[in-house]
This record gives sequence, structure tokens and C-alpha cells, in this order.
Amino acid sequence: MSRSLAVVSAVLTAATATSCSAGTKDDEPAVTQSDLVSSLPAAKERVEEIRWNLTSGEPDTLDPANAASYAGGQVVRNLCDSLLTLTPDYKIKPHLARFEQVSPTKLVLTLRSDAKFWDGTPVTAEDVAYTMQRAANPDYVSSYFFASVSSVKVTGSNEVTVSFREPDALFTSELAAVVVVQKAFAEKAGEKLGTPSGGLMCSGPFKLDKWTSGHSIVMSRNDSHWNKGARPFARKVTFSFLAEGAAVTQALDAGEIDGSYELPASTVPSLRSSKAGRLTFGISPQILGMSVASRTGALASDDLRAALERIIDRKALAEVVFHGAASPLYTSTPPSTWPAEQKAAYEKAYKAFEAERSYDPDAARKLVKKAGYKNTDIVLAIAAGDQTQSRTAQLIQQQAALVGLRIKIRTMQPLVYAQASYDASKREGIDLLLATSFSVAPDPLESIGFNFLPKQVYNYTDYNDKNVTRLITEARATFDVAQRSQKIIEAQEIFERSETQIPLVALNTTTFLNNRLTGAVTSFAYWSMPQMAFVGAPGK
Repeated sequence: MSRSLAVVSAVLTAATATSCSAGTKDDEPAVTQSDLVSSLPAAKERVEEIRWNLTSGEPDTLDPANAASYAGGQVVRNLCDSLLTLTPDYKIKPHLARFEQVSPTKLVLTLRSDAKFWDGTPVTAEDVAYTMQRAANPDYVSSYFFASVSSVKVTGSNEVTVSFREPDALFTSELAAVVVVQKAFAEKAGEKLGTPSGGLMCSGPFKLDKWTSGHSIVMSRNDSHWNKGARPFARKVTFSFLAEGAAVTQALDAGEIDGSYELPASTVPSLRSSKAGRLTFGISPQILGMSVASRTGALASDDLRAALERIIDRKALAEVVFHGAASPLYTSTPPSTWPAEQKAAYEKAYKAFEAERSYDPDAARKLVKKAGYKNTDIVLAIAAGDQTQSRTAQLIQQQAALVGLRIKIRTMQPLVYAQASYDASKREGIDLLLATSFSVAPDPLESIGFNFLPKQVYNYTDYNDKNVTRLITEARATFDVAQRSQKIIEAQEIFERSETQIPLVALNTTTFLNNRLTGAVTSFAYWSMPQMAFVGAPGK
């Protein structure tokens, strides 16, 4: 064990001595590329019920235009059909519609003629156009996907044409995240759409039965779903909202819950050896990092934000906290989002940041001194009940103290914490937000646009650099992968220097499934498809 790893392990052991977890094992094997699984063997037989847990807690909304959280997005993809969909290995394919890129500035969607909403009425081109126009409203998280769109029009009985002000190389891949709602129902529901009282009307393989706030969400199989070959194996799925790692581990190991995605790292040691089911790791564009929530106060200093990059031994964090199921990360876009044919170019640029941001307490102390830091509290917000976040935050707090920084940890209830990701009023008094983030499409453009373009929902510090904006805009308008990658890398050289996003580790999707079931998609592509439809009994 290296000296820095031993120090981190000692810090975490002291900080979590009363933890209910199975404990930290420094010799846990690291998860390698060969360990990653995209999906489990296909299910063959139906089951009565699947009990699935949402480890991030209760969704804040099921309104598809704002369901950007782990929990909300996962549930919605089972209820509402997306226009396009992903395969477990991240290939895009038609779903509710097929598409044709007629020209760089025109995309034609042709809708299936046999799709129906749960109430039996047909899904029409008007419903699709309404859904897309609604999603483009700046009030919704989904609006970023429509940044280049000039119009969405019904141009035939089953046809919708999307016109662009300029070419958009990102748009088509994001259509796996655009799910269709019934226009009449949505207009009547208004602001209550996707709430426990407002409900939904969609065409997906499951129907929303009941959302009992604070307890569960229940959905049932839609036996009239147009895709007969992919109708759910389960008659009913009940989603629970357990967030605390020890409770989740106990429930999974006892068979009280059948499965869960994005399990807390604290559950890994116990669930790796569980006889109740199988723990798997899948490819994922997710990261854990600290977002600067405000550039006022102590974090107004560029040097102080730069110091935060140097106080964490990311390798030790990945090994000790995540038990090898994560890897160190030094830029805000993980390697899993790099286009394969441009990997060498991205990796060369990445290595420079890895060198600049490596663990170096002496360098951090110098930056703290240069910043003129006055020993004020730096408030770091985490989600209540998330043991992984708690342990990571305590490590950050301890390591920051060694270079003279005072980190104060603020625990937020899961629902308020989820809202803080897009509602500035929930971030008042917070300097840093420790959070997991992800891209729907494995493309660097998605996350950097959300984080570094003006007026975007996750640009908490109002970062606005004209050259970054130009380069990201040009990259999005460039279909040539090599040219697009070069523009992204050039923009990265600028926006990463702002230190408004402090990456820590790149994550795998961690899934547990009870032995009585199979068929689960275990890459993060699950989030963009009706993942519960594929889970069923293995058969004899």
C-alpha cells in the first residue's frame, strides 16, 4: 500500500468508525475493462412482480421534460416511449419513430402507425411535435438538446420535420432521451404533469398505476404496447426509495428488494459475496465531482478553486471508497465519452490535466496562501443517507484541513438535494455541491454544453467565455468527428482552467439483481430505454 493510500485509508477508517457498512477493504480488486458487462442473459418467462429500488431516492418529478435525475429519468423511460432508443452497447436505433437526416439542417421523423397511448388513442404526429416544442422551452432541462432547432412542424400524417438554424451533430443521439406525452392530457394537467396528483399519459410498455409520495411508485404491464416482442415480463413493478447504503444492502441480501442500479460504493464489498444475487459493473459516462455552486465568498478566488484540485488523492479515493469500482478523473468529461477514433487526441490533452491536478498538498498550500484565504467556511453540500458521498466529503474535509482550508459539510434531504441541481434557490449558502452527473449520449458535447455555455441549467457560476461558446457551438455544428474533437479539445483547454467543475472519479454503473431474475441491461444505457421490460425469470 502506498503512503498516500495508507493515509487516506486511515482518515476514512477514523471518520467512519461507527459505520454500519461491511467496512473498507484496501485489497479489493479493481474493476477492469474486461469486467464490464452490458447486459445479463435474456429473460424467458414472466413474473408477477419485480421490486426495484431507486437508490437516489424518490423522484422530484416524472415530467419528461424535467426528469433529468437518476430516479425520475429511469422511471419515465418505462412509462413513455422515446423517439429513438439505445442498445446496451450504446448504438442508436429507431423506436417510436425512424429518422432521416435529409440535409445538415433538416431531420425528418416518421412515426409508427400502430402506437397507442394507455387510453387507447393513437400516438399522432401532433403529439410528437407538441412534446418536442414543449421540451424546447427554456424552462425545462431538456431545452439544451434543442439549442440549434429553429422549428418543429407536422409535415405529414405520421411525419414531423425538425429544422435547424445550423447543423447539429448532437441532436439525433439525444432523441433517445426525448419521450412522447399525449398533448391533450399534458395541456389539461398543466404544471401538475408528472406529479403524484397530476400523473402522465404515455404509450410505453408500462402504465403508471400509483405514486404514493414518500413510499413507492407502482406501474403495471401495458399489454397493448405496440412492440409485441418487447412487452414486459413483469405484470407489476414497484419502485421503492431506500437511499441509505446499509439498508439497501440488507434488503437486497434478504431478497426484500429484487434489484437496483447505481448502488452506493459502500454496498460493494458485501454484495460482491452475496448469495442472493449477482453484482455487475457496466460501462458508464458518469462521474463524481464537486460543482462550484457560487463564485462569491471564498471561492471567488481562482487560486483557491485550483487548490481544491490538488487536495484529493483520486487514486486512493477510487480504491478506498469505491473498492476499485471507479477510476481517477482529472477532467469534467470522462474517457468513456471520447469517440473511439479520436481517443489518442483526447488522451494526450487529458494527460496534461492529470499532471496539473495530481495530488500535491504542498502545491495546494501555496495556492491557498496566494489566494489570501481568511479561514472562512467553505460549505460542501451532500445528500442525506448517501454513505459514499458522506465518506468522500469527510475525506475532502480532512485533506483540506491539512492545507489550511475549512470545509463545512451540509447534509440535505434527498428531494431538496435533487432540486438543488437545477434550482438556484436551493443552493443558497452553498459553495460546493458534491454530486454524480452523467451524459445521456456518450459524447463530450452534452456535459460541457450544460456546464460551460451561458444560461445553461448546470452552469451555476454563470461562466461565460466567448471563445468557449464559439468552439462548443462550432463543434456541435460539425459532423466530421476529427474536426469536432479538435474543437472540443481546444475549448477544454480554456474552460477547465476556470475550475468551476472539480472532477474526482469516473464511475461504473453498479447493478445488483436477485438470482430469480435475469435480463437486466447493466450498462448506463439502461437509463435511456424501458429497462424494466427486459427483466424476468430465466426459465428452466
